[in-house]
Amino acid sequence: MKTMNKVIAAMMMMALTTTMPAMAGNNKHASHFEKVDRALSHHDAHKGNVYRPDVKTCTFKVSRHENYKKVVAKAKNMKGVIDAKWNPRTREVTVRYDAKVTSARNIKHFMA
Repeated sequence: MKTMNKVIAAMMMMALTTTMPAMAGNNKHASHFEKVDRALSHHDAHKGNVYRPDVKTCTFKVSRHENYKKVVAKAKNMKGVIDAKWNPRTREVTVRYDAKVTSARNIKHFMA
């Protein structure tokens, strides 16, 4: 019985080692650890993922009577604003901005 278990274990290891390289290039089924490694990567060249202490975030509500597309477009065109995103569930606009150029108070004043 022990030899049968060893044979089964050896066959399972061979099966795993032959299928893993085939799965390596398949990003559709990336493991949890690969996703975490990509999320925590500090070598990302994208400017949105780099730690910048001067980049701040503010959130404000949009009334039901305002067109959210216009509000987001207005925020994105403002000087110092990096990104503006709409959350339809909470009816809020989240704005990322450069604190050296503008402030949350200026953004809210401009949006009113």
